[in-house]
Amino acid sequence: MDPKTRLRLLSSALALLAFYSPQAHAAAPSVSAPTVSTLATDGLSSVTFSGYMNGESFQQEGITTYNGWQYAAYWDNAHHVVLARRSLPAGGWQKVVFGDYTTKANDSHNVICIGISHEDGAIHLAFDMHNGTLQYRKSAAGLATNPGSQSWSATKFGPVQNSLNGSTLSNLTYPAFINAPGGKLQFAIRVGASGSGDEVLYEYDKSKWTSLGKFIDGTSNSVNAYLFGIEYDHTGRLHTTWTWRDTPDGSTNHDLMYAYSDDQGRTWKNNAGQTVSKTGSTFITPATGGIKVWTIATNRGLMNQESQVVDSTGVVHVVASHLPDNAASNANFNAARDSVVIQHYFRSVQGKWTKRQTPFLERLSRADVGIDAQNNLYVVSGDSKSFKLHVETASAASNWNDWSLRFTSAPVYFSDPLVDHARIAADGKLSVFSPRAASGTIDVLDFTVAP
Repeated sequence: MDPKTRLRLLSSALALLAFYSPQAHAAAPSVSAPTVSTLATDGLSSVTFSGYMNGESFQQEGITTYNGWQYAAYWDNAHHVVLARRSLPAGGWQKVVFGDYTTKANDSHNVICIGISHEDGAIHLAFDMHNGTLQYRKSAAGLATNPGSQSWSATKFGPVQNSLNGSTLSNLTYPAFINAPGGKLQFAIRVGASGSGDEVLYEYDKSKWTSLGKFIDGTSNSVNAYLFGIEYDHTGRLHTTWTWRDTPDGSTNHDLMYAYSDDQGRTWKNNAGQTVSKTGSTFITPATGGIKVWTIATNRGLMNQESQVVDSTGVVHVVASHLPDNAASNANFNAARDSVVIQHYFRSVQGKWTKRQTPFLERLSRADVGIDAQNNLYVVSGDSKSFKLHVETASAASNWNDWSLRFTSAPVYFSDPLVDHARIAADGKLSVFSPRAASGTIDVLDFTVAP
């Protein structure tokens, strides 16, 4: 065979290989029409900071699954915490109303977060904090271990506490529970205020909380880190991403930052793997080298605290929203948000960051992202003007380059939708907590996904 013929056949073979490769023919996952269950008809629906106290993107978690049961928390219109559970896939909701505590706030920062200790089966709740004193309670051990054999009542839970380790904790916002390898439960929270706050970490070990200390220092530089998320991957590496805010004005949100820990939050490394912090003694600050992984200027309508997830290969995914690259900057945050689109940032296991700009408009709402066992992405987003709920998906086979709109709701929804991250990873069901607009109704929408 002459060289020209060999080259022609080789080129044809490569073209066929590219045509039939999974990436060339990848398709973003589809979702079924949802099955809708009514979680509440008496949800608190006062609007502050453009959202409800039920359904804010920084709830880690507001809805979650463990041992075949799903748990969801909300404020009722009597200002009480309600914790509900149901047996999956389609059991009825059972509710506990904690009538011994009444919030005086109508403040969408004061959400309820659920943590479940895999070590002892205790259920933990943190709630009602915006630069305030800790409000925390937990259940008896084992309540989530064998839920079908456990009665569901307020008597299973202890009283509200203002401390984790003996001293009252104050000036707190944004609690987040984190399930660590080996069954331990951890707790991250901001100490300080918008534009001047620190991030601290605690650890629970079979009934006792220990303070690990501060790991991000914002107050010394009059900034604060707004976390997109903080969670472990399958290897036991703890990842966190955030944006800095320089003042209480959202227009001063800027940049995408990243750090990770290989020793359960005791020390932290930058994107290049250099140790930059020892929790409790040396801290990450804006001057720390190697933590900024993407430059996003101020006045870009960048929303804080949207969503982060880590896939089964260790790739870190961040969903953020800000102005498109070709749009002019706008120092009026609310006006800028009218034109923002969802952006997908992701980090390879080798440390390379990539951005995908999607066409999906978001406005003042925030999105949440879930990931299935095949590492396909599902973004659930709202629109604060149309009050529609959307599901957008992208396939891992396309390297998340085939973003497609797969669902738009007929009913009108408000505030931020919340994904049950544990459930979609475990059984491929996309469960979404979403309050209706101008209503006390909160729906849980269950989608079957088809990669």
